Amino acid sequence: MSQDDDKTIRWCILGTGAIATDMVQILLQLPSTTVLAVGSRTQSSADRFANRWGIPRRYSSYADATADPDVDVVYVATPSLRHVEDCLLALKNGKAVLCEKSMAPDVESAGVVLEEARKRGLLFVHGVWSRFFPVMAVLREVIGAGRIGEVRSARASFCQADGAGSCSALLETGIYCAQFLQWVLQEEDGSGGGRPIVRGGCRTRCGGEEGNDEHVSALLEFPGKKFGSFECSLAHCSERSAAVYGTKGVIEVPFPFWCPTKIRVTEMTGSASQTWSATEEIEVALPEGVEALPVKTPGEGEAEGHVPGFHFVNSQGLTYEAAEVNRCLREGLTESPKLTSDQCLDILRIISEIDAMCSKGEHK
Repeated sequence: MSQDDDKTIRWCILGTGAIATDMVQILLQLPSTTVLAVGSRTQSSADRFANRWGIPRRYSSYADATADPDVDVVYVATPSLRHVEDCLLALKNGKAVLCEKSMAPDVESAGVVLEEARKRGLLFVHGVWSRFFPVMAVLREVIGAGRIGEVRSARASFCQADGAGSCSALLETGIYCAQFLQWVLQEEDGSGGGRPIVRGGCRTRCGGEEGNDEHVSALLEFPGKKFGSFECSLAHCSERSAAVYGTKGVIEVPFPFWCPTKIRVTEMTGSASQTWSATEEIEVALPEGVEALPVKTPGEGEAEGHVPGFHFVNSQGLTYEAAEVNRCLREGLTESPKLTSDQCLDILRIISEIDAMCSKGEHK
């Protein structure tokens, strides 16, 4: 055990929106953790958030917030189009960073951020929170144990009728699909004969050729003759599940597959794979004792002790990635082994190549 195992990690939150509201409630419940500061684009917004959650320091600019000399790590929860700029700002001010997805709009921009972190010897973690859920490790263990034989393909679907036109479906929900396929179809150490190749992609946009994509479908080939497919949308619904298919069975990851707590394993044998075992459900519950907190200072019309709750499904699971950031900082790591810099780049490379393929198809 190192002398830093109990070191208090001091956080600054950039942004005051829904995901920042969920994350602050998690950080306030982590041991040896303090939320020291919040930064917003206006003083009134920073003050409102700080008063609501009992944060001592509040800043009216992201530059001032990231320059606070007592902050160890910055959580970037600003609008996604600002992520590259705000990550670089924090890194150049000597701060470790946990950045909400997507960390960048393309692989080139992601590379700039990761190179800045590497050059400065600072921790950078991409907040694709799926990777930090314990059941994701269980999923790899089931695959590694050969329960479903040789894995040949996987698929993921993340479609929700919310937000079409306001942002890119590929970056908003498609990134979860891409990371899932990477996790189950590529070797954990990145070996296995190369990177995935995008074999097909199509999309529709909001507002014509210059609008954001609202619905995307893609086909990828992974090393070892493995195929992955996914569909993402902000214009319609799907069951938002994922699955892995092998020569001896299937692993299903039900809703919500991007922040999962359970998987279902069915082994299939015999003629035409028609002999099915009883499906085994493996569940890892959300962190015990983590709950939505009452605000420190109620807003207008709110009673004392008001509990606004979480905005997103399974937000208690943000505990996993926040705790991993704390662990990495205490151990002096510059990346998390659960989502390495190379894996981040590969995910963004997949996204960029799908975008390029879809653009090519639009101009035929």
